[in-house]
Amino acid sequence: MTYAPPTPDHISDAQNQDAQLRLLLAVRRLYSKAKFWANVRGVGLGVVAVLAPLIVAVEPDLATASASVAAGWFALNRLVFRPLERSLATRAATVQEQFDTRIFSMPTIAVRDPQVLPEEITRLTGKRPARRKAYSDDRLCDWYPINKTVPGPVAVAIAQRGNLAYTQELLRRSANLWAGLLAGWAVAAFVIGLVADFSLESFLLAIVLPILPPLLDAADEWHRVRAAGKERRALTIEIQDAIVANGQSPITGEQLLGWQSQLFALRRDAPLVPDWLYSVLRPGIEREMKDAAKSLGDGS
Repeated sequence: MTYAPPTPDHISDAQNQDAQLRLLLAVRRLYSKAKFWANVRGVGLGVVAVLAPLIVAVEPDLATASASVAAGWFALNRLVFRPLERSLATRAATVQEQFDTRIFSMPTIAVRDPQVLPEEITRLTGKRPARRKAYSDDRLCDWYPINKTVPGPVAVAIAQRGNLAYTQELLRRSANLWAGLLAGWAVAAFVIGLVADFSLESFLLAIVLPILPPLLDAADEWHRVRAAGKERRALTIEIQDAIVANGQSPITGEQLLGWQSQLFALRRDAPLVPDWLYSVLRPGIEREMKDAAKSLGDGS
C-alpha cells in the first residue's frame, strides 16, 4: 500500500479543523461513557469490599448476606458491566483511529469494527456552539505537538510515538495507584478481622470473598498494563530509533502505516484511566510529551 505523508503544516491545520475536532470530542465522550461502567464496576466492588468487614464486625449474622452481595456484584461485573465498558472503549478507539488517519492523510488500513457512523458522531457532539465550548474546555486543539521544521514522515512518527508514551505513563500510574490502594485495604481488612476476632466462617465470608474480586481485578489490570507497556515501550523505541536515523534511512509510508495498525490495537485493548486521575496527570504528562517531541524534532 503506497502512502505519502502530508507536510507538518497540513497536519497542524487539519487537526484543528471542526470536522476533526468533532471526532476528538466524540472520542472523549465515548470514553466517558465507557468510564461510567468502569466506575460502576469499581465503586460497586469497592463499596462491598470496604463495608463487608465493617458490617460483619458490628453484626456477625450478616456475614452470609455480605458474601452473597459480593458474589452477585462480581457476576454482574463480568457479565454486564465489563462488556459494556469494553464495547464503548473499542468504539472510542475506532473514532480516534479515524481522527489519526484523517489528519495524517492515511489510506484505510483496515475496516475497524465496530464502525461509528456520522450520525452517531453528531449525536455525541451536539450543535456547533456547544461543540466549540467543549473544544476549549477539553483542550482538544493542537492535540499532537507538531514541529513544522521536520519532514512530514518524521512529524507523523513523532505524533505516533508521543501518543504511545503519553498513554503508557497514564496507565502505569493509574494501575500502580489502584493496586496500592487495594493492597492497603486488604491488609486493613485482615487487621479488622483479627481485632474483631472473626470466626473462620465470618473471616472467609466477610473479608476473603468481598475483597478477592476487586483485588483480582486490580491484579489483572496491573498485569495487562505491564504486558501492554512492554509492547508500547518496544514500539516507542522502534519509532524513536527510526526518527533519529531518518537522515541516513528515511522513514517510509509503509512503516508509518504499520505503526498505526499496532497503535490502534494497543488503544483498543488498553484499560481505562478514571477522568479525575486523567485530569490530575494530564498537564504534567503533556508537558513531557511536548518536550520529547521538540527534542526529537530538533535532533532528526
